[in-house]
Amino acid sequence: MKKLVTILTLFCCFSIIMHAQRKTGTYGLQVETGYGFKFGGESFGYSPSGSEYGEGGYGGGSYWDLSHEGWNIAVSPGYHVTDKLFAGAGVGLYNYSGSITSELMDLKSSFLSIPIYAHGMWKFKGSQEPSFFVSLKAGYGIISKSMYPVKGVAELESIESTFSGGLYASPSIGFMYPINNIHSISLLVSYDIQQYKEEREDKATNIMIGKNDDSIYTLGVKIGWAF
Repeated sequence: MKKLVTILTLFCCFSIIMHAQRKTGTYGLQVETGYGFKFGGESFGYSPSGSEYGEGGYGGGSYWDLSHEGWNIAVSPGYHVTDKLFAGAGVGLYNYSGSITSELMDLKSSFLSIPIYAHGMWKFKGSQEPSFFVSLKAGYGIISKSMYPVKGVAELESIESTFSGGLYASPSIGFMYPINNIHSISLLVSYDIQQYKEEREDKATNIMIGKNDDSIYTLGVKIGWAF
């Protein structure tokens, strides 16, 4: 009888411990921050003479490849659907900036994107084991910014660029390491895509001179914390 009581007691304790370690059916949070490096450029056209302006560019002059990079942070609340699957919705903040300096002109562009997204992460092992994972964030990046990006070319300094948002996506792969029964840290690499629209207006004449749909591509290296 004593052996039976002892076995039952041990079994109950083991069950309680295993249940406490599993996150299935609980809410959680992931926070990631890092830096997105340039991974592709956008054509930025200009005409030194200022005589011609083409659709989507600054006319018949040269074209520069202006690509953006910058720091970012993402906060992703969610639900542990299983011990391996975590899903929910979140919000991020990306600081994009790019510049080109030459003998002819200085070209600087910077703006903030606030992506609102749905997310999902799949770990190849349970929550209490070190594990590789894959994840995806997808949604819409909010951008609202007007600026005068060109300096050094007098006829272009009155050109105002107005940015607005578009599709946001961030697939990633990484490694997660549990530091206790609740908290984990992670290291990941992501491929971040932010589509945007740019409208250009010559403020000296109040004439719209072009519209451009483009995308920013960055390769992100990030660290994260989760529970």
